[in-house]
Amino acid sequence: MKALVVCKHPKNSKEASACRLINKEGLKAIYSWKNTLSKNDLKNIDIIIAIGGDGTILSASHYLKNKPLLAVNISPKTSEGALATIPIKQLNKKLKQILKNKYKTEKLERIKIIINNKPLPILALNEVFIANEKAYLISKYKIKFKNKKEIQKSSGLLFSTGTGSTAWFKSAHGIPFSPQSKYIKMIVREPYQGRLSKISIKQRIIKENETITIIPLTNSVLAIDSIREYKLKPNDKVKIKISKYPLMGIK
Repeated sequence: MKALVVCKHPKNSKEASACRLINKEGLKAIYSWKNTLSKNDLKNIDIIIAIGGDGTILSASHYLKNKPLLAVNISPKTSEGALATIPIKQLNKKLKQILKNKYKTEKLERIKIIINNKPLPILALNEVFIANEKAYLISKYKIKFKNKKEIQKSSGLLFSTGTGSTAWFKSAHGIPFSPQSKYIKMIVREPYQGRLSKISIKQRIIKENETITIIPLTNSVLAIDSIREYKLKPNDKVKIKISKYPLMGIK
């Protein structure tokens, strides 16, 4: 069995020690640093093992489709590890289960992003954020959903999965929901409403087979899981929808 091991520091670290353990257990380990991970790294891989904190786990999930992911918290005493399945001390036991094919997975819904009719190669596990490229400037954009559309001003838009709903989304006063829920929730952050500017679309649920469209009117940025970002120009067309490829997380 061939495993892609994604970690923050591939050499001279706790993660590197864990990688050597994986080799001992009969898995052929191929290493990748989380910041340089690409789609090509996933060719001919049977399983992905992310060793680190939540950022490493999120990075490991981005290009993944139809392959299971084992999320390992390398330092439970210092890392929140909200996305981790197991602490590092249980890795040996879990690897034995995997080699015997005695493990279960759970589906974690994700977000698909399309910019100017071109799907991005990565999927969001937690959230997508769209805002002015300068955080201290107001975001201005057109928003279209179902039969309603309007021009808004705010500090940005936050789209969350159930997995991400206990993190940034909750801090933005959103109500958490199940990671298996087949919908996305959107919040307009700090909407601006003046004499000439009224906002009616403040929160929405984007269900399966539904799409919401955002057209920025200022130079903006689209951030995926607070890790990867894409620059947006005025009048770019961004479509947000639930992905057909949920993450298969090993329990």
